[in-house]
Amino acid sequence: METTINNGITYTYNQSEIANKIYSTIDSIKKFVKDNNYTITGNLNCDKLNCRDLSKRQLKKVQKYCFWIETKPTLRNINTFLGLLSTLFEIERNKVKISLKEEKIQKARKEWIKIRNESEKLLDIYKLEKGDFYKK
Repeated sequence: METTINNGITYTYNQSEIANKIYSTIDSIKKFVKDNNYTITGNLNCDKLNCRDLSKRQLKKVQKYCFWIETKPTLRNINTFLGLLSTLFEIERNKVKISLKEEKIQKARKEWIKIRNESEKLLDIYKLEKGDFYKK
């Protein structure tokens, strides 16, 4: 027997309610992006949402992502939701990316780790070469 309430998610199969959920989720995504200085590739305008062609499983999937994004938005959930919308409703593909500052920080950290590993290798070579030379 299937239940319609699971983990706080209330499922509905009314097309206008689902469209309203999607619009409110997109608004919360825009707020999340603005608060964290992220960038959006593409345009997040979803004016033509036709929920009539969707199956029950697809409607439930959309509602799950709406619930997860409303409760605790993450980049992974948001990008998956936007990809789902683009495939279901045949709209432009959008993606949320991290800010330029965060991208620079991550790039600098990768370079630092690479240089640190090289430094450790050179230190091991030095210790192997030196060995017990100064102890004699």
